[in-house]
Amino acid sequence: MSPQDERPAGWLADRVGWAGIVARLSTHRAPRRSFVFYLGGITLFLLFIQVLSGILLVLYYRPDPAHAHESVEQIIGELPYGNLIHAVHAWSSDLFVACLLAHMFTVVVRRSFRAPHELSWLSGLAALVIGIGLAFTGAILPWTEAAYTHARVGSQLAGKFPFFGEWLRRFLRGGDEVTLGTLGHAYGFHVAGLPACLTLVVAVHLFLLLRKPVIRTDAAEQETIPLYPEFIVRQAAAQVGVLVVIMTLAIFAQRNLGPAADPTQPTPVGAGPPWYMLPVHAIVRDAPTELLGIDGARFLVGIACFIAVLVAALPFLDRKGSRVTAWLAWTALLALSLLAVHALS
Repeated sequence: MSPQDERPAGWLADRVGWAGIVARLSTHRAPRRSFVFYLGGITLFLLFIQVLSGILLVLYYRPDPAHAHESVEQIIGELPYGNLIHAVHAWSSDLFVACLLAHMFTVVVRRSFRAPHELSWLSGLAALVIGIGLAFTGAILPWTEAAYTHARVGSQLAGKFPFFGEWLRRFLRGGDEVTLGTLGHAYGFHVAGLPACLTLVVAVHLFLLLRKPVIRTDAAEQETIPLYPEFIVRQAAAQVGVLVVIMTLAIFAQRNLGPAADPTQPTPVGAGPPWYMLPVHAIVRDAPTELLGIDGARFLVGIACFIAVLVAALPFLDRKGSRVTAWLAWTALLALSLLAVHALS
């Protein structure tokens, strides 16, 4: 063994194989001026912020209905920087879901789901579903009136899914109705079950991308830069910018906690689910009573689920990456946006 290998840095590099990893990354190139290639790293960075801020919050949070709202009030009003940490966690959660959606959309538009990236596409979709589940369960934990409404309306929407809808509704509620036990149910999934699943899925996703990066290597198409170190340095700069945005929102766009939940009160008129469920809410709310002899809302949600299955199977249905797929993605984005706006009206 050479004296250089005996040094801590040399020993670690030898055991980890860092030189080989750097050499492999250096062979790949990324577009110099394409922001969409930074979305994946930004999404991962937002997840890191959620984990870090969530650990700090869970140290003082009490997951029982009698003290949940009170403990959040204590975090916000009494603990040093508690209000800032709570706001950072809330904003990073929304931005995380938004970036997941944007990332999957850009993958479709750029037709980066084609072979040999089928498994990367499927693992990314799994991360999106789990990420939405994390955001939904986290929205319930403050146990405010808005949180209770989200739990009731969101789980009711889940009950409209075909075949397993009723089971999913009971699963989300921890019973037939949103009760005091729903909070503990959501807490367990938010801090343990879903994070464990997401960690596994993200690890698989990163492994697949490292083996077969979704990066163009044809420098003639556009100006490119090496993945390492130039692209990674730019990615770090983008993450710093995201951190500035989150801190700005947390300081100047704080969210009011609201009063504690009262399960004895009916759901307020016009109450809706979290923003990422608004398109489904619009479909269920305005669906006709019956379509083709089936409950109208369940029929329309079933069609939406069928479309979702087609999206998951996209790498196998569109192996060459047709431009029609990109146009359909833009059409779907417009339709979902209109449904979300309609749900707010």
